[in-house]
Amino acid sequence: MLKKLFCVTVVLTLCYTLSGCAVYNTAVDERNISEQYSDTVITATVLNKLIKEKTSNALDVSVKTYNKKVYLIGEVDSLSQRSRAISTARNTKGVQSVVPYLLLKNEKDFCGTTDNVTMSAQLNKALIADKEIWSTNVSVDVVQCNIVLTGIVGTNKEKQKITQHARAVPKVRSVTSYIQVQ
Repeated sequence: MLKKLFCVTVVLTLCYTLSGCAVYNTAVDERNISEQYSDTVITATVLNKLIKEKTSNALDVSVKTYNKKVYLIGEVDSLSQRSRAISTARNTKGVQSVVPYLLLKNEKDFCGTTDNVTMSAQLNKALIADKEIWSTNVSVDVVQCNIVLTGIVGTNKEKQKITQHARAVPKVRSVTSYIQVQ
């Protein structure tokens, strides 16, 4: 069953890679196609391992890879679950380092899924509207009203503008930028 899930993940990734949207994303990405492919394989492998090991709910943790650096972003039920997710990612072939942004779930928090989705949409709208940046190179995650930015941009100016847009989102508690300049 898990092998089938992994195969489906790889096939879907390849289909996406061959689609028109992916061609555009590949063209504007700061990494070369070999690096993009390697990062995609690492992401798929880490996701598969997390699902297989039931380390966390696959919907609660986002996995992103840039230049063989894996970012784990989301919520976990316990500190041991957090440690297992980090260990799983670190022990994946090709991974050079792991950056965790994993918060413990807090059922009493006033910031819920609707707030996170709204904040993400507001920021993505602002990024798309700003013609001075390539917003397709940036991923936005919102966890407990905290914005986490990942991706690769061409200049420090782009990185600063993206961070400014994130800080301007109403109700944002904090902004963490893991954006790399290449």
